[in-house]
Formats: sequence, C-alpha cells, structure tokens
Amino acid sequence: MSVGRNTAAFACALAADAPRRVALALLFLLAAGVTETFGLVMLIPLLHVIGLGGPTDEGGAVTEAVERAAVAIGIELTPPTVLGIFVALVAVRAATAWQRDLLLTRVSLEFTDRLRARLYAAIAGASWEHLLRRRQSDLLHVLTADVERISRSAYALLRLTVFAVLAAAQLAAAVLIAPLVTAAALAAGATLIGLSHPLTRRSHMLGQSLTRVDRGVFATVIDFLAGLRVARNYDAEASHVRRFTDELAATRHYRLAFRRTTAGGHAILEVGGGGALAALVWLAVSTGAATLTELAVVALIFARVLPAMSQLQQHVFNLVHNAPAYAHARDMHQALLDAAEHPADDDGGTQIALRRAITLRGVSFAYDSNDGPPALDQIELDLPAGGLTAITGPSGAGKTTLADILSGVLEPTGGEVLVDDVPLSESNRRRWRRSVASVPQEPYLFHDTIRANLLWARPGAADADLWRALRLAAAADFVAALPNGLETVINDRGARLSGGERQRITLARALLREPTLLLLDEATTHLDADNERRVVETLASLRGRTTVVAVAHGDALLAAADTIVRLEAGRLAPARGRRIKTGAGAWPSIAKHATSVIGDERDRYGSMIDS
Repeated sequence: MSVGRNTAAFACALAADAPRRVALALLFLLAAGVTETFGLVMLIPLLHVIGLGGPTDEGGAVTEAVERAAVAIGIELTPPTVLGIFVALVAVRAATAWQRDLLLTRVSLEFTDRLRARLYAAIAGASWEHLLRRRQSDLLHVLTADVERISRSAYALLRLTVFAVLAAAQLAAAVLIAPLVTAAALAAGATLIGLSHPLTRRSHMLGQSLTRVDRGVFATVIDFLAGLRVARNYDAEASHVRRFTDELAATRHYRLAFRRTTAGGHAILEVGGGGALAALVWLAVSTGAATLTELAVVALIFARVLPAMSQLQQHVFNLVHNAPAYAHARDMHQALLDAAEHPADDDGGTQIALRRAITLRGVSFAYDSNDGPPALDQIELDLPAGGLTAITGPSGAGKTTLADILSGVLEPTGGEVLVDDVPLSESNRRRWRRSVASVPQEPYLFHDTIRANLLWARPGAADADLWRALRLAAAADFVAALPNGLETVINDRGARLSGGERQRITLARALLREPTLLLLDEATTHLDADNERRVVETLASLRGRTTVVAVAHGDALLAAADTIVRLEAGRLAPARGRRIKTGAGAWPSIAKHATSVIGDERDRYGSMIDS
C-alpha cells in the first residue's frame, strides 16, 4: 500500500504544481495518440489499395469504413491519396510529439526547481532550535540527492504517461482491426503485469533502503570535511576513508539489487511477450479471426507495443524506486514549515531602539526536555542600555545559549525577554534580530571577497563605511596590505586569513551594521595582546550609543566591563557576579588610548565616557 500511496501522492503533487501545462501536455498526448491510431489503421486500406492484401483478402471492415468515409468527403482512394493521408498523419503526430516532449520536460524541470526552492526557503525560515536538532547532512541530502531522484521520478512518470497513451492508441487500432486477437493479447498482458508486480514492490523497498543509506554517505562526507583537520592531527584519515568506502558499498548493493530487479522484469516481459505474440498469431491463423492483411498489421502493432511496454515497465520501476525520495522530502518540508518562525512585521527594515534596558524574567531554555538539565534555568537579569556587560563562567555554563537568547536566535522555553519592557515575541523577534549584530567564537566567512563578506551586514554600504568599520575592528592595516585590498578573495571559511584576522573581519562586519545590541562570543580569543587591547578600546568607545554584551574570560575585556555576569550550570552566580565602576582608575589604558582609536569615528559611535 505504501507503493501506491507514495506514487499517487507524487503524481498528484506533479499535476498540481503546473495544472495548465500538465493539461496542455495531456492534450498533445491525446492528439498524438489519435494520430497514432489513425496512422496505423490507414495501413490496412493502403496495403489493399496498392494490391498487397493477397488474392483472397477483401480488405475487411476497416477498409470498407475508410472507403465509405472517402466517398462521403469526395476523395478517391488512390495509392497517392492514401500515401498522402498516411504521411500527413505521421507529420501531425511528429509535431504534437515534439510539443509534447518540450512541455513535459519543462513541467519536470520546473517542478523539481520549485520543490528545491521551497525546501531551501523552508530551511531558511525554520526556527534555529529546530535546525539544531537536524543534521546538516540531512538538509544537504534532501536539497541535492533527494531532489535529483525526484527529478528522475518526474521524468519517469511523464514518460510513463506518454508510453501508456501510445500503447493505448496502438491497442485501440488493434481492436478496430482484430478485436478477438487484441482481447487475447490484453489478457496475456494483464498476466505478465501480475507476474511482475512483486518486482514493483521490491523496487519500492530498495528505493526506501537507498534513501536511508544515501543519507549515511552524506553524513560521512560532511563529518569528514568538517573534521578533516582533526583527522589529520590524529593521523586518522584512513578510518574516515574506510567508513566512506563502507557506505559506498552499501549504496552500491542497493543500486545493483535494483538493476537486477529491473532486468528480471524486462526478461519476464520479453519472454512472456514473445510467447504471447506467437500464440496470438497461431490463434489468428487457426481460427481465421483476421485476414492476412489485418494479421500483418496487428503483428506490426504488437511488435511496436512490446518495446513500448518494456519501456513502460522500466519507467514504473524507476517511479516507484524513487518515490520514497519524494516522501522523505515532503515530510521534511512539512516539518520545517511546522517549525517556521512568524514572519516579520512590515516595518520597512528599521531597527528596534533600546533606551532603557534588556530584561530577562525567569528565562529558561532546554535543547531537549528529556535530556538532562536545562542549558539556562530561571535567569533574572537587567542589562542597561548603552552599557558593556561581560558574561563569564566555566565551559558549559550556558553563556553561548544566553547570547543566542539575547539575539533572538533562540526563543526561551520558559520566561521572557523584554526590550524596554516590550516582550520579544513572534511578531517582533525578526525585527529585533535586524537590530543585533553578533561576533561568534568561531567566525564564519564566505568564499568571497572581503568587501562581499562585509556587505552581508549592510548591503550598499560605501567604501568609506567599510574602511571605518575595519579601522574600529583593528583590521584596516592588514586588509590594506593584502594584494587586492577589499577585493581579496579569502577562500572557504576565510582560510586565507589567520584566526585573529578572521575574528577582526567578523567584528568589522558586525560594527558596519551599527546595531542596537552588539553580541560577542569569545571574540578576542585568537587576538594577540595589542590587537585585543585595540578591540576592547573600540568596544568601550561604544558605551552610551550601543549596548554591548560580550562572553569573555580575558582580563582586558573584564576590566572594561560595566557589569560582569557569571553563569554556572545554567544559573546566575550572584555571589561572584559584580558591578565594576569604570573610568581611568579602573582601566587607565582606555582613557589613554581613546583619542587615537576613535579618531574620526567619534561623531558616529560616540565618545568614551570621561573618567
């Protein structure tokens, strides 16, 4: 039953995706079928008119019907006339088949493209919490391998329709010529289809297994590429290669099993069809069920039907084999839609201003309610607007989770976050994210130019704005020294740059956005002491204009903070949390270097707080 359900669901989805084009293609199919039928039927009077019917052959009922039709429209059935009609029918069939194939190809391509685009959009729109629960390899697999198999299914279904219509047209012609012989042929065909039905079910089962093991191959590849440096450090490349070859062997097993299945079905049809054809000829000869001319044409028809039936069977096998890929993609698409975020309010792309404070009231978060303690538990916290807050604590204390909650990437599973006493909710969460810029611990840069990487934060920014952000992030000097400056391609994940350089480019990208809230997660980890000092001075200079929250352990950033919040096991540690009075007495180097760092950025970002 799953074979029928999956196949029917796929056929309905394909038809519903472009109903007008599908309907037009079906009209061309019908036209091709009609011309195919009449073209074959016209062979009978053609053979009779040119004298190839035999001395005892009177032409039969088909010839008489054609002759009556010719008399009714005033046409004399001479050999040139009959040949002309036959050629005209062939030309019409060729033209309709040409248009039909173009339409069906477009339907197939557009269906798979739209499906891939819908999946892509659903991934982009799903909540971050939902995406964290899914393997990246599964998402990549559904966008590539599954959609590619769905494309083959679409082609198989459309070609199956073509062959089914053509076979029906040829059988219709056979019914008009020799009804008894055709009825016997249909009975033999039904028997052969029944014999191959177990192979159809097996094709579907193999398709389900291939979908499963194919995901394993993608998972192995993604893990290998992401962990290649670790594998090299531990001299473990060989184990990765062995795992990959084992996964390939599994996929090869199911692909070969499918080929054996289709070959078996082809053999059944070939042998059974040949035997049935021989039996039908013997039946026609021994019973006189058809004239010699009719028998010759019927034999020609079945000689053409058998290969068409073989093609039809192959397309059926391919369709049911690849249908599980559509079922998997459909289920994933629905799950992503169910986890979709609420669309943003139409606010013209403006940011949310922060004038008083970000307030956390009883905020809790659990990545999995059935898997251990929550990452955050009953956090009560006020972060004043324009201040610099440092979040510290041991590894696993929930610091990054808290930063994700503040940015609006994650939604609390308990409690609420308020911006100036307005709760963050589905209606304003996206707008809040547009007001936040984040600098993660492991900076991600795209395989593109430095300019393009910066413009992700603010498309259309002028060069002066780009260089200003780079200076604030202590990155202008090394970018200017690169061979192509802003146009330098930094390779995949910014591999051309050092860890510290990547962090500074990522910080420049965040600063370019001019955010309401700037979040940094260990953003000075890879910096040397001098560049760390310069970055911390920049952060301190934003005081009063931008709210800065930094997950940090470094002494320089902790010394610059207005407030230090310590987390332990997902809870605030009030005894160790402290508030620091800032100024020249608390951190002399800030006051000393403020003017040189801020320079012409004073008007844009505000001046340092005077001691």
